[in-house]
Amino acid sequence: MKVDFFIVGAPKAGTTSLYHYLSEHPQVEMSSQKEPDYFSDKAINEQGMYYTKNRVNSLAKYESLFVQKESVVYGEASVSYLFYENVPEDIKKYNPNAKIIIMLRNPIERAFSHYLMDYRLGLISDSFENVLAKKSKHKNAHLFYQQYIEVSKYSKQIQRYLDFFEKDSILFIDYEDLKINVSKTVDQVYNFLHISTEFAADINTKHNTFTMPKNKVIRLIYSFVFLRKILTFLFPTYLVKNIRFLLFKSDKKPELLKETRSLLKRIFNDDIKNLEEVLSKDYSKWIK
Repeated sequence: MKVDFFIVGAPKAGTTSLYHYLSEHPQVEMSSQKEPDYFSDKAINEQGMYYTKNRVNSLAKYESLFVQKESVVYGEASVSYLFYENVPEDIKKYNPNAKIIIMLRNPIERAFSHYLMDYRLGLISDSFENVLAKKSKHKNAHLFYQQYIEVSKYSKQIQRYLDFFEKDSILFIDYEDLKINVSKTVDQVYNFLHISTEFAADINTKHNTFTMPKNKVIRLIYSFVFLRKILTFLFPTYLVKNIRFLLFKSDKKPELLKETRSLLKRIFNDDIKNLEEVLSKDYSKWIK
C-alpha cells in the first residue's frame, strides 16, 4: 500500500477535525496515529522539538499504522509537514501521485492559538508577549518562537509544495470556510479525493475545542510529558478521553491584546503579501 493523501498543516487550522471527518468515511483509512510525522521525524528529532510522542521513524512502522485492505484511499495528517523543508520532495519520492491538503488560518489567530495550546499543556509559562519579544529565558524559547511565528509564515512553505506538486494535486482550505460551512468544505475534500459524497460525516461533534486544566495542580502534573505518554499507553482511547474530561474544563478563550495584534500584523504583513502572489488570492482580510 501507499498513502494517497497528506494533510500537511497548518497547525491549529482545523486539521484535527478534518482528520476525524475523513476517518468516518467508509472509503478512507486514516493512520491510527493522528500525526505520525514520518517524513519530518529526522528534522524534528534533530531540533529537539519539545512535543514528545511515539516516533514513527521507519517505513515498516509507518505502514503498520494502516491495517485495512478494503479501503479505497489511505491518508494521514501531520501538521509538521508544511514547515520542514525536506518533506515535499520526500513525499513526492514516496508517492509521485500523492494529493496534498493544506489548511490555512489567519496567521495572527493561528500563532496565538498555538501558544494557548502549549500553555494549556503546561509546556510554557511565559507570556505570549515575552516570546514575541524574545525575552523568554526558557531553554525552548527559540522553538516557541518558531512554532508560533515562523510556522505562521506560509508563503515559502507553500511554494515548496508547488515546486514538487501540480496545483491540481493540492487542495487549499480556508479555516474560516470550514468553520462557517463544515459540510460544504468536507464535500469539497471528498470530491478532491474522488470518494463518495453520499456519505455524511458527523459534523456536529467538536474536535480539539479549547479547554483549560481545572486547577494549577492539574496543569503542573499534565506538563510532565512522560505522564501523558503513560496515560495513553496504559488506557484505551475512550478512557483517556474520559480522564481528560475530568481534568479539563471548557473555558472562554483569552483574547489577544490590541497592542500584540498590531505587532503581529507588522510581523506577518510582508509574508501575507508574498502569499497573495504565490496563490493569486486576496488575504488582506487577515490584517484589516
